[in-house]
Order: sequence, then C-alpha cells, then structure tokens
Amino acid sequence: MVGHVIVACVLVALATRLRSLLARPAFRHRWELTTGWLFIAVGIGVAATA
Repeated sequence: MVGHVIVACVLVALATRLRSLLARPAFRHRWELTTGWLFIAVGIGVAATA
C-alpha cells in the first residue's frame, strides 16, 4: 500500500513538472513534434502487425 502512495506522489510530481515545461512555447513545440511522430510510428507498427 505504501508503494502505491509513493508511485502516486512521483506521478503527481512528474505531471507538475511537465506542465511547467509545456508552458514554454519552444519546449511545447518540440514536445508536440516528438509525440506526434511517436504516435504515427506506433500506429504504423500496429497496422503492420494486424
């Protein structure tokens, strides 16, 4: 049970940090490009295996 609380606290801290980073336009643009290409690659991989 304590492990779950620690994991939750770490996730909250990471989400807060990511939110503060995404407030900066340059970082947000890079983040959107990276995640966009990542989702495209995952989609292609799933389509290729189906």
